[in-house]
This record gives sequence, C-alpha cells and structure tokens, in this order.
Amino acid sequence: MLSSCCDWRRFTLCPLPILRPLHVVMSFLVVTLSFLTLDTSADAQVRVRMLDGKIVEGRIYDLGNEYLELSSRLGTKLILKREVLGWSSVDLEDKDEGGMLLVLKSGNEVGGDVSFDPGTREWIAKFELGSARYKDSEILRTIQPDGSTSDDRFCVRKGFKERLDKAIEGIRLGDPLAKKDGSDFVRSAGFFAAEALQVQLDSEFNAELRRLQLEESFRMALPAGISESHPGFLEALTSGNPADQVRLLREVLLENGADLYPLLGLLLLDDAQSAEVRSFSIDILQRTHSISELVKAWQVSEGQAQLALAIALGENGIYIGLSTLLGALELEEVAARTLAAQKLAEYTGETFGFDPQGSAESRQQAISRWSEWWNTHRTRIESITVAAMEGRTDTVERKRSSDLWKKGLVALAEDRIDTAERFFEEAILADPSAMGPYVSLGVLLYQKRSNFNKALESFSKALGRKPGTGDLVNERACYYHIGKIYSLAIDLEKARGALRKAVQLDPNYSVAWYELGQIQYDEALLSSGDRNDRKVLLEDSRETFGRGLSALKRYREGLIVVDRTNLPFDSQLPFSTRDHNKSLREMRQRILADMGRFRARIAAISWMIGDDSRVIQEFEAARREESLNEDLRFLSRRARARLGEGSDQQPKTPQTPRPGGEKSGDQANGEAR
Repeated sequence: MLSSCCDWRRFTLCPLPILRPLHVVMSFLVVTLSFLTLDTSADAQVRVRMLDGKIVEGRIYDLGNEYLELSSRLGTKLILKREVLGWSSVDLEDKDEGGMLLVLKSGNEVGGDVSFDPGTREWIAKFELGSARYKDSEILRTIQPDGSTSDDRFCVRKGFKERLDKAIEGIRLGDPLAKKDGSDFVRSAGFFAAEALQVQLDSEFNAELRRLQLEESFRMALPAGISESHPGFLEALTSGNPADQVRLLREVLLENGADLYPLLGLLLLDDAQSAEVRSFSIDILQRTHSISELVKAWQVSEGQAQLALAIALGENGIYIGLSTLLGALELEEVAARTLAAQKLAEYTGETFGFDPQGSAESRQQAISRWSEWWNTHRTRIESITVAAMEGRTDTVERKRSSDLWKKGLVALAEDRIDTAERFFEEAILADPSAMGPYVSLGVLLYQKRSNFNKALESFSKALGRKPGTGDLVNERACYYHIGKIYSLAIDLEKARGALRKAVQLDPNYSVAWYELGQIQYDEALLSSGDRNDRKVLLEDSRETFGRGLSALKRYREGLIVVDRTNLPFDSQLPFSTRDHNKSLREMRQRILADMGRFRARIAAISWMIGDDSRVIQEFEAARREESLNEDLRFLSRRARARLGEGSDQQPKTPQTPRPGGEKSGDQANGEAR
C-alpha cells in the first residue's frame, strides 16, 4: 500500500494508448516513480560532528544566526554552531539530482522539473512519466539548485564545492559584479563556507574574504538564544552608533556572562569596529580576567590594538605581551613610547635607563638591555601564561585568596558587614582570577548595601573567569542573584533569562526554579491578554514549580551523608557558613519544608485555573511525604468545597460514581485514602 504522503489525485498521467491491463500497470508504475521522488531528503545528507563526539546527519540548514537546523520527516532540531567540530557531505554528489526542490509541510521533499502556476497558485513537479500538483499552502519552502531557500536559509546541494571555489575566485580576481555575486554566495553559505575561507586566507590574505570570515565567526561565537532574545544583535553591532553598541554589549554580557567572551575577542580583531566597542571589549576581558581570549586576540592583533591587549594582559599579571611593549619603545610617537616605558617599569621594576624623550642612541642602548632581559626571562613568562590559560588553582596567590574569602564568609555569618566586605576585597586583590570572592561581594552589596549596580558589576566579573574545580556553585549562584536583582527592579524578561541560565548550569538548582516559577506567575498576573492567555502562562509557571519540586526530590533521595557544600534549596551557600554544621536530620527537614513550599505554589495555581483535583493531589502527596503546611491545608479545603467533597481532616469513604460513569479525580487516579 502506498504511503499516505502519495495522493493519487495529484498526478496527471501521460497518454498510454495500450490495452487497459497494461494501462493500469503503467499507471501504478508512474505513481510509484513519482512517490519515490517525494523523498529526496534522505539522499541529500550532510554529516555534522559535534564537540562531544556525537554525529548527526540529514538535511542541515544554516539559519543565518547562531544555529544550524537538522530537518527530517520526524521533525527539526537546532544545533548551536559553536558546539560543532566539523561537517562533511554524504554521497551528495551521487544522489542529489539538482534542480529545484519543494519541501512539503509533511517533511517530504519533491524534486523533478518544478515550476509555479500563478493562475491556480500551485506548484507543478513534472516527472518522466507524469506530473504532480501541490497547493502553495502545502509548501514549507523551496530550495534552489545553489542551496538558497525561499525563507533565507542555506543548505548544501550538488556542486557546492565548485560554486564556492568560483565565488572565492570571483572575490579575489573578478570584476565588480563577480565580486558582488561571490560575496553574496559566501555570505549565504555561512557556516558551510567558513573552512574554505580559512584555507584560502592561510595561503593568501584578502580583505573581503577576511571580512566574510569574520562575519561568520561572529555568528559561530554567539551564545545560544541570543537571536531570539535580541533580534538583530549582530546587525546592531555593525551598523549602530558606538554608544548604543556598547550599551547592547553590556546588557547581553549580564545575561550571558562568559558565553559572550569569544565574541568580545573577535570584536577586538575587527578593524571595522569602533574604538569604543574595541575598548569596551578589552576592558571587559581585562577586568573579568578572560586570559585565554586576551592572549588569542593579542597573538593575531597588530599596532595599537596589540599594544592595548598587551597592557590588558599585564594588568592581569600575564606578561606575554612584554614583547609588544618592547617593540613600542622604538615607535616614533613619544606618547606611545612613554606609555610603554611606564608599563614596563610597573610590571618589571626595571627601566634600564630608558628615556622616552632621550636621544635615539641612548634609547637604543636601553632597548638592547631590555632585549637581553626579555631573552633571559621569556621562557618563565610564557610558562606562567600557559598555566593561567589552563586555569591552574594551586598557586600561592590562590591559597591566600581562599583564606581571606573564608574569613569574609565567617564575618558575614556573624553580621560583621564592613569586615566581611574588606576581606572579600582583599581576597580579590590577592587573586583576581578567583570567582568566589567576587560572588560573595556581589551578594553582600545588594543584600546588605542595596547597591544593585555594583553588585551586578561584581557578578559580571565573577562570570568573566573560567570556572575551576568546585566553581559550578559559584557560577550558577551568579546567575541566580542577577535574576533576583532584575526581579526586584521589575525587569522580568532579564530576570527570567538569568534564572534560566542558572538552571541550565544545574538542573537540580531548586531555588532558581522557584524564582523562575514566581516570575512566570507574576507575568501571568500582569498580562494584558485574555483569560485563556493568562491560563497558559499560569500553566507554564506551574510546570516550572513542578520541575523545581522534582529537583528537590532527587536531592533528597540522594542525600545519604551530610552535604556541606551544595544545598540546592539554599540561595546563600556557599556564601554563608550558617548551614555548614547542620545534621543530616536537620537538612532533610529543611528539604521537606521547601518541598511543601513548592507544592503550595503548584496547588495555588491549580486552584486559580480550576484544577481542583490537582490541588487535592498535591495535598495528599505532601501528607504522605510529611511536607504539609497551612497553605496546602487551606487550599485543599477550598478545592474540596468547590468539588462538594468533605473535609480533608478525616479519612474519605469511597464515593458513588458521578452521572455518566464519570468518577471523582481521586477515584480516577486510583488513590486510596
């Protein structure tokens, strides 16, 4: 039997002036051949290898942002470009017959000689022995032979390598029209053209190819979801005014933290970026100690940008850029020589008699002595850089910072706010690359000082370093507290984004789930939509509270010894020591109390949307696990009253089935009381 995607009524058969039995046979053959043409997606595959070693293959689209999309008859899946290691085609040249393709909303693809009938608004696919018609409303998209699509995507088609080579050649050597056509194709190909661009640039530099490569590198460096939360983000970075660009970067940085640093590093390499944007990028990477990004940018930069990056590295105690400062001593500009000399003296304690305004001969003598010093110490400086890029934490500075941080935690637990703040600041000075002191300082600033802006700045700095061993709790807490600050400011969209990042880092972080559910609940109450719209929002909030409850239950089930470092329900840890000495029994009681709090929120929302059986379900679950509280008792009484049931304080007797055979919610669930 033919698949349901093959509709006999679609096909027009060529005249077959043969006897009727043969006509029937040929008709079946034509339809069968046409049906086979319907499924070309399996033959036109691209294989993508992920950083984690997994492989996906099928029709892969570049969406023109941070995502690729895997498309098949079973559905679609987004693939973040920055998580892809590489790609290759799979028998594409042999199995892709070329020509336009129609992608149906069912997921199937139709090939052949395709045309559009504007009169009937139907697409016609002609085959060797017949044709088929499809309403325009049934078509999801069309794919041109060059891989471009009607909805501004791109996929690899037969002859892609030859078209790409021709486009690159046109950019390099062609006339203005060939250069434009080549640039348009390469830009459209996006991710799939990136490797070929890099190979060409390694052999020969070309400004336009470099520009195209950088554009796609930007897209490949974007954090997940940024094109949805900030539509037109990259366009704003390339066409907006510098003040707006910096403001946008600052906002996105708070939402995405370290995920944005690769992009900031690329912005440093873009000569077309304004001085304000590049200075902001250097400043953020310097202050947040993003050593890896700074070193990579320094290695490929030149001129003033490289000098600025060398100073940014020096401010972080990484002196690999001293060679750049030494080179700046020979510049003609007195101001540049003066700055380089000042920084060299600051970083090394040496001057070797260099005078920026001295004679050329005296300056050269001092530079020679500097060169000897550099040759002597270069190996040691480079080894320190490597250790910093690897995130080593076994240094003397880190140990001293850790001791100061612990003293600050003790002082904070004893409510000695000024002392705690001083210890946190000293810990940061001892090792600016440590995350914990920044986080603790941020919590203190907004909870004890109500200084929200400085708290956000401290959290941003904490997120700027590569998390080390045990830093997951610090990183997730940063996003949690950023979300709390934005929720206090009634900026629910930013609060939601930060809290989602927290639960992505740790799906068991129940306190973040609770705050996220509360924000969704507030959004539902503040919504200007109709009742159905608000109900959908409330159901989303209830689901979020349910996920937080599941996180607590998992934690409770796995709690067989005292956990002194990672209580998911405690928003303060590890920023206070007040719970460090709790017994296992006390911790379990705390978890039960929080489980009751989650169930009460779920029950409250269920009561609001008229789901009384769910209210009772949460009450009974809480009674079994011993997490009952007054809110649940109150809501259960209200729900039972609305259902016409008795009090929840007494055992229930079985009820007579309702008219029509319908049972009560409890009976339907098979729950005995």
